[in-house]
Amino acid sequence: MGFFFTQKEKDRLYTNFFSNALFKGESFSSYEEYWLSAQDAGDQMLLAVDMHTYLTDDILTKVDRMSMAHSLEVRSPFLDKDLIEFMATVPRRDKFTFFDRKRLLKQVAKSYLPSDILNRPKKGFSIPLGEWLRGPLRPFLEELLLSKAARKRDLFNRDVLRRMIDDHLLMRRDYSQQLWAMLMLESWFLENEKNS
Repeated sequence: MGFFFTQKEKDRLYTNFFSNALFKGESFSSYEEYWLSAQDAGDQMLLAVDMHTYLTDDILTKVDRMSMAHSLEVRSPFLDKDLIEFMATVPRRDKFTFFDRKRLLKQVAKSYLPSDILNRPKKGFSIPLGEWLRGPLRPFLEELLLSKAARKRDLFNRDVLRRMIDDHLLMRRDYSQQLWAMLMLESWFLENEKNS
């Protein structure tokens, strides 16, 4: 959950009880083992960590679930072992720049694709979570996060949480990711309480 919040936001949102519970003892990153194992990757450390975290835990999971749900067998040719090992030897500056992402891929694709396809904007997997939280999921959002059970847990400053919800509902700021993370945490608590 901490991933979606800046430290300033956490300082305002977390109650003293929650902050103290979280920061007892040694603090460590949940990605620590990935950072340690990627140290030999040099200037490509972020790519190495990304490959073992975001790619496997997010992108490939979504592709697998959606393809299986529709009886499709999906292949990922850019994840070929030999290709990955080769690309790991290519210097970062030759692969992409701040303004020219997928640089090598585009050079190869120039021979096969028209420029309007080659240069079109990237499209992702995003869902209209912000809209859903303002629309059909609004009752779920308010009932769960502002419930007596949530208040009793004493994790979040109620005034700050209410402001976040209001700012999101009135479209002053998009808090969809943060609110969703808190909703999932609260749902997890409720599910575990029910099963214990």
